[in-house]
Amino acid sequence: MPMIDPPRNAIGTIAGLFALLVSTLPGAAQQSPAQSKPAQQRPAQQAAPNADHELLTYFYKDPRPERLTGFLARFQETPVAEQPQAFPALTGFFAAVCIAHPDKFPRMVPADLKPKTAAAITAAVRLCGNERVAAALKQTLEKSPPDEQTKAGIASLPRLSDLRVTHPTHLDILWSASFVTGTPRHVAVITDFFAQVANQSETVAVDIAQATVEMMGGPKGTIAQLRGKYGDDGTRRLVYASSALWALQSNARQHVFVDQFVRKYIADNPGTPATKALTTMMPRGNKT
Repeated sequence: MPMIDPPRNAIGTIAGLFALLVSTLPGAAQQSPAQSKPAQQRPAQQAAPNADHELLTYFYKDPRPERLTGFLARFQETPVAEQPQAFPALTGFFAAVCIAHPDKFPRMVPADLKPKTAAAITAAVRLCGNERVAAALKQTLEKSPPDEQTKAGIASLPRLSDLRVTHPTHLDILWSASFVTGTPRHVAVITDFFAQVANQSETVAVDIAQATVEMMGGPKGTIAQLRGKYGDDGTRRLVYASSALWALQSNARQHVFVDQFVRKYIADNPGTPATKALTTMMPRGNKT
């Protein structure tokens, strides 16, 4: 069995991934989400500092599809577009855009897609499940077919509404989709996965919470001990659940709709191991 690299498996599931996606875009300031401040509009076609970061992370606040015009063409010219962790986030985001705006979606896709961007959009179209969109983009996507490994992963994807978490990339897909809609439907799938693992026992929930703290830079040692307690498969599930918990608390700090959903989940499910772990990790006080 392959060794598990928990920090790498976890890191893509937090909103900070979007800083990675746009940190090298033209005019983008390299700041974390917590440091970002609204930028002044710049003339011509140059992106204002953090404009693309804000676009991806908070699209639901102003979900006009025309705001995405030119994004893919700009994005695929950056080094970030070649990094593997960009694939699931881009896929989930544009799958949700496709579902929300199927008539306008094909016009967002440039005719000269590079292979990795084409793979992400191919996966997004599959998750979207709209045959008219697939037909409209068929010729464009066939120009840059994904490699065999990527193709196999795309073939296994269901519609976005049917996606359930069995791999860390599914967490990335669901989070990025949630930033398009600003609704709890995708957050609920992530929370349900976390709860299924955590509710096995109080001990499991405590180990997940402690592993999450370690991933966030806290005391070390919990993750190294997981394999001896749970085996390889069990450890993977706990690491994935820790990734989900990390992302839930991180995104609750930045997005009111996430914060409200998680707090409602806690109120509706009192006393469970999952609820106890969530309560421990959630930021204090309600967001405004």
